[in-house]
Amino acid sequence: MTRLTAMREHLGDDFPLMVDANQQWDRPSAMRMCRAMEPFNLVWIEEPLDAYDYLGHAELARVIDTPIATGEMLASVAEYVKLIEHQSCDIIQPDAPRVGGITEFLKLTTLAAQAGLTLAPHFAMEIHCHLAATYPIEPWVEHFDWLDPLFNERMAIADGRMIVSDRPRLGVTLSEQLRAWTVDSCVITGAERTVAPANAGIYPRRAT
Repeated sequence: MTRLTAMREHLGDDFPLMVDANQQWDRPSAMRMCRAMEPFNLVWIEEPLDAYDYLGHAELARVIDTPIATGEMLASVAEYVKLIEHQSCDIIQPDAPRVGGITEFLKLTTLAAQAGLTLAPHFAMEIHCHLAATYPIEPWVEHFDWLDPLFNERMAIADGRMIVSDRPRLGVTLSEQLRAWTVDSCVITGAERTVAPANAGIYPRRAT
């Protein structure tokens, strides 16, 4: 709590502050820690339990005033359905590349919106900025500069908000650095398919 106290004192009472436990607590520890963090006015506490502990997260979301966020590690719409049906979180954090792409992401966010959940997609802001902008409840988008070398363009941020690009498609083009790092590729045209070897190539969150 020393570090959390120092951050809140440094940032002030109104600055958005989150805590990410990275699935490190068991249920008793999570309950104890989440209760201890209530006075800090956090936006959310992220992944206090194992990602697949739907019941444990549901109990925390029921009794803790601070919103519970989770979901970034789940890998299918079916897994998110369990999260939503168990009322395991207040803030849902899907990852489009991990869940199967844009279509699958939109399927689960439709369910999330019907449940009244806040959306805070995980990573890959170049995709999630556009997808989050379609969500009916004001979302959050994580901001990382880790993938900057892969693209010629940069995401625009103003006053703590990420600006949706008006450039075509996702608004980014692949850099020469990315092309230099790519060791193989595949071309898919109609029914014909040339498949790259396994593990070939490279695989390329409003801001927090």
